[in-house]
Amino acid sequence: MVTLTIDGKQVQASKAATILDAAMGAGITIPVLCHAKKLLPYGACRVCLVEVEQMKGRLIPACTTPVTEGMVVTTMSPEIKKVRKTVLEFLLVNHVVDCPVCDKGGECDLQDLTYEYEVTTNRFKDAKFNLETDERNPFIERNMNRCVLCGKCVRVCDEIVSYGSYSFINRGFDTKVATAYDRGLDCEFCGQCVSMCPVGALLPRPFKFKARPWQLKEVDTVCGYCGNGCTVTLGVLDNKVETIRFNDKIGVNDGNLCVRGRFGYSYINAEERLKRPLVRKNGRLEPATWSEAMEAVAAGFEKARAEKGLGILSGGRLTNEEYFYLGHLADKVLKTPHLDHSGGECYKGLSQGLAETLGIKASTGTFPQVEGCDAILAIRSDFYETHPVFGMVVNQAVKRHDAKLAIISDKKGKFTKLPGAKTLLTKPGTEVAILNAMAQVLLTEGLAVTEGVTGVEGLRAALADYAPQAVAAKTGVPAEAIEAAARAFAKGKNKAILMAYGLPYSAQSRELGVAAANLAILAGVFDGEKGGLYLCGEKANSQGAIDQWILPRPNGMGAQAMLQAAAEGNLSALYVIGEDPLLSYPDRAKVAAALDKIPFLVVQDLFMTDTAREADVILPAVSFAEKNGTFTNAERRVQRLRPGVKSPGEARSDLSIFALLAARMKDPLVFTGPEAVFAEIAQTVPEYAGLSFNAIGPEGVVWGGEHLATKTRNLVAVKGGEPLAARFQMVTGSALFHSGTLSVRSKGPMSALPEPYAEFCLEDAAELGLAEAQTVCLKGNGEELRLKVKVGKRMPRGVIFVPYHFGSAGVNRVYRGETSVTVEVSK
Repeated sequence: MVTLTIDGKQVQASKAATILDAAMGAGITIPVLCHAKKLLPYGACRVCLVEVEQMKGRLIPACTTPVTEGMVVTTMSPEIKKVRKTVLEFLLVNHVVDCPVCDKGGECDLQDLTYEYEVTTNRFKDAKFNLETDERNPFIERNMNRCVLCGKCVRVCDEIVSYGSYSFINRGFDTKVATAYDRGLDCEFCGQCVSMCPVGALLPRPFKFKARPWQLKEVDTVCGYCGNGCTVTLGVLDNKVETIRFNDKIGVNDGNLCVRGRFGYSYINAEERLKRPLVRKNGRLEPATWSEAMEAVAAGFEKARAEKGLGILSGGRLTNEEYFYLGHLADKVLKTPHLDHSGGECYKGLSQGLAETLGIKASTGTFPQVEGCDAILAIRSDFYETHPVFGMVVNQAVKRHDAKLAIISDKKGKFTKLPGAKTLLTKPGTEVAILNAMAQVLLTEGLAVTEGVTGVEGLRAALADYAPQAVAAKTGVPAEAIEAAARAFAKGKNKAILMAYGLPYSAQSRELGVAAANLAILAGVFDGEKGGLYLCGEKANSQGAIDQWILPRPNGMGAQAMLQAAAEGNLSALYVIGEDPLLSYPDRAKVAAALDKIPFLVVQDLFMTDTAREADVILPAVSFAEKNGTFTNAERRVQRLRPGVKSPGEARSDLSIFALLAARMKDPLVFTGPEAVFAEIAQTVPEYAGLSFNAIGPEGVVWGGEHLATKTRNLVAVKGGEPLAARFQMVTGSALFHSGTLSVRSKGPMSALPEPYAEFCLEDAAELGLAEAQTVCLKGNGEELRLKVKVGKRMPRGVIFVPYHFGSAGVNRVYRGETSVTVEVSK
């Protein structure tokens, strides 16, 4: 720490701090335009000029000047004010003054500074810019007439997003920010540039002319899409979410969002939302009162209990309180052991794999730690697509701190493009073999950490068949690449292993979890100050579902077993909550047979889904934006949800619906709301012991601490899958712009990616005579898909990628939970 004086006030600051950092820490305001706390210091705008006693004779930028012991700083004087006013005049020479029609009005930094420094006239005269406004994409309006060349958009896209959409072109007064070849913007549409822009040069098009900022009610909550758990600030007007506001002052994502979190909110306001209960009468779904609907549900469930029993299938987007109450319903009220969530297979890497090896069922570190890691291993390139904001942390680790990144994947992706990244491009279904081979290298070369580890000799013997040379022949990854990746990973001081799980990644979930944990143990991942093993769920509260034990009870059936039993006539009722199995679960034929045969089906959801159309009773639920409660993200961070809008029509929260059902079935236990349920969680769920609902602050609370200690370090041998001997094979998974099937209900993600596709590599497309957007036929598992062609450089030869989000594609008619499917390709 160093001590300095700012405006007569003695201040202490880190040796690495700038004058601006020190001033901000002391509550002293220095104006800025080009500075942002998550970007590297830049010093472009010169608005932050200050005086330093030891540097008399010139003014220096506060945002780039490091503090020194004994430094004396003056942040405001007549000379400083005069210079800042001159800087503002220069900025306004060519800047158009169209504040009345600019959506940034009321929160424009340039507007505020102009007012503060009384720039009522301008001594400098020149023509105003008259550049064409770019409105060629559905998300971001680019009006470079308003640009002040602060460079924030350029820097955030490079430093954080690592996409590089923008750059400065031309020189002097003709300098401007532009895209490659000055074309329209075509990128990830994360909106980071919009949030950074201090003026109205970059604006969110969906919000244009909807409201002025002071008209909006702002509500901080947690994004309802993936397990990253990003804080979002809802901008609400007249009980409608009009925008997602930028907020880097609270939460753990530093204001970073992806296209789904920033632009995927319109489903909240959708007219198609279910607003009243529906009960099937004479073969038709008819509107009903809540009393009628609950009477029908209770009667159907009581009948099912007396016959062949009932099963409960939940999605991954309920709150912790709702999951806990659902578990109570299953155990105490409905008295069924058949309870599961999200497909029943995809999370087994976490719930079984880590439990067998580490004795825990959660990631061991927090997301920010990964930026400080010097070795990172990502399993599947899709990790950036499933968890983009966590992916941005990886971007910074590589670009700012020179972390060594390796990716084990059956396709290339965003991570592959990072500086120095090594992609072990393996055949689909052979990732476990690569992990086993890396573990074998550590053991045979004496690089493994084995102190306090059980099962070492058993694993050593089991890995005899996984020498890099043997694995290379099976996977197509050179033995030298496997060995180099293993050595580089072991060499790191702080290490992280990343893997995502979700419905399209069900195959070998447990085996991948075990193999990743084995490698983490042997590489000493849990011994560093930062990093750990991260298994991240596809849905917003996947971790909470596991924490609250939304899993099969002893002798209970999981999701797939329930569907099989229903199809065979061995189950009398299904209760489906926040999930659309007919659209999203693997093996649509199996799901359809189950729904066709089940005597009584209850669906609780936001929309009339394909599954809901088959129901006997439909119960209208609400979105995350209408709920009070908590989510637990993939780093174990428990965070508060707060309602921003009222529920549409008669829709109720899942918690309220569970309470209605429990009361109808004469449950003696009554919870009075989320706070009361959370108090019960804190008393009965060990990981949540001592937590208080109202004490959860803006940063949330990480149960288990920043580093979750492993209970065991037990190596378990697992076998890798065998690659398909097929000319063409189809793999499925997530696309960047979507999350599960919920995002297809929202205009933002659908504007970016409106339809499914089959992605081929350039060589295969040329061989087959396929062109971009041409229709192609894929035949596999006795089914046929007709999709538009996408041609790119990501896919290896013989592998075709089809995203699973779109019901119209019918992907789950072909995909039945395998790693990949043999397909025939024709026009």
